[in-house]
Amino acid sequence: MWQDYGNALISAFGLAGLGFGIGKLVIILGERAIERRHGSEGVRNVIARRAKLETKLEARRGERIRELKELDGTVEDILRRRKVLERQIEESRQSGERLVRLIGEEVQGSPFYVAMVVNKYVGTGAVQQSQHSLIDPAWAQPQTIEVWARSMAEARTEIERRYPPAFGYAVTRMQEFLSADTPVAKAG
Repeated sequence: MWQDYGNALISAFGLAGLGFGIGKLVIILGERAIERRHGSEGVRNVIARRAKLETKLEARRGERIRELKELDGTVEDILRRRKVLERQIEESRQSGERLVRLIGEEVQGSPFYVAMVVNKYVGTGAVQQSQHSLIDPAWAQPQTIEVWARSMAEARTEIERRYPPAFGYAVTRMQEFLSADTPVAKAG
C-alpha cells in the first residue's frame, strides 16, 4: 500500500514536472515569436515605451478635462451676462427710454444726423402684426439712428450700408441735429 502511494506520488511529481517543462517551452516559443514580430529591440522596450505613452496620454486627458471645466465655466458666465444684458434691454424698453443706434464716430466740428428707420417687412399687417424670424419686432416702429457724417447724402449712404433697403429697411425721416436752421428732409 505504501508502495502504491509512493508510485502515485512519484508519477504525480513526474507529470507536474512534465507540465512545467511543456509550459516553459510554450512561453519561450511565444516570446521568440513576439520578438520576431516586433523586431530586435525587444518586447520589454516596446512595453516600456507604451507604458510611458499611456502615462502621458492619461496626463493629457486630465489637462483636457480641466480645460473643458474652465471653458464650461466661461460659457456659463457669458450666458449669465447675456441674460443680464437682455434683461437690461427689456427694462429699458419698458421704462420708455428709446434705444438709439449709432453709426460712425463723433468728430469735432462734423455734423451728425438723426434718422428714423423702419423695416417694412415687420408688422405689415393692419390688424395683426406679423413676426419676422430674423428681425426684432421693434423695427415695426421707427427706430432712432444717429449718424456722424460730413453731409446728409453721406449719412444716408452709411444708413443704407448698415440697414440695406433690400432687407426692408427704409429711412422715414432725417434731419441734421446740430444746426437748427437746416430743414427736415423727408425720405422719398
